[in-house]
Amino acid sequence: MARLQGGSRTYGSHTVDTALVAGAGAGFSNMVLLTSGSSATYSFPAALQVPGARFKVTIVSGGGGGAGSAATIGSIGGGGASGGVIVIYLTVVSGLYSFTYTVGAAGTAGTAAGNGGAGGLSSVVYNSITYSIAATAAATPTAGGTAGSITGVTNGTTANAIGLTGQTGGNGGVTSATTPATGMGASPPLGFGIGGTTVGVAAGAGRAGVGYGAGGSGGYSAGAATGQAGGAGTAGIVIVEY
Repeated sequence: MARLQGGSRTYGSHTVDTALVAGAGAGFSNMVLLTSGSSATYSFPAALQVPGARFKVTIVSGGGGGAGSAATIGSIGGGGASGGVIVIYLTVVSGLYSFTYTVGAAGTAGTAAGNGGAGGLSSVVYNSITYSIAATAAATPTAGGTAGSITGVTNGTTANAIGLTGQTGGNGGVTSATTPATGMGASPPLGFGIGGTTVGVAAGAGRAGVGYGAGGSGGYSAGAATGQAGGAGTAGIVIVEY
């Protein structure tokens, strides 16, 4: 808490009769990372079991896996979509000292010529309000995956929250060995989608995403009519700060 200190002080051309001195406890000083769980319960620590206290929750949904490339020369699988994010500032309600949460799973890598797995839904439920980000749609050998919708906040800012849908993955298809590859995995705020094998180089599987909620990239068949697997996405996360 802040405290008032008596007496006057001069700062340049300004004289302050009563200086406001910041005390201990200003801002958030603790962080909890919830990296797995389905309809799980997070119980507040004693320091947060105070009605009126403020805490921050960041929710990221799972990133989709990249699709495998088809058994066609120059085929590139679609990239996985990234997870969306919700950042909310909440107030502790008397007697409500826990919330329910789900952390979205990583989308699996698509097999050769197969779809990438969808990134899982992430959500938090507190004081009868649900904040959630739906699962991504699967990437295919010709199209990138799309991000899931958001509930609990609009796709933008509100008084106590911001919600942003994820990115669509790069489209797949067939390219020549002299043009740039598509099939990029999409990047969320807390992760990075990774590009596939460079066109003109040997065929290879897509690359896995990095961080939280990232999309995997699609496989690349290069100069041989052999399908290649996609890369996996990464799981979401729920972060609590207080």
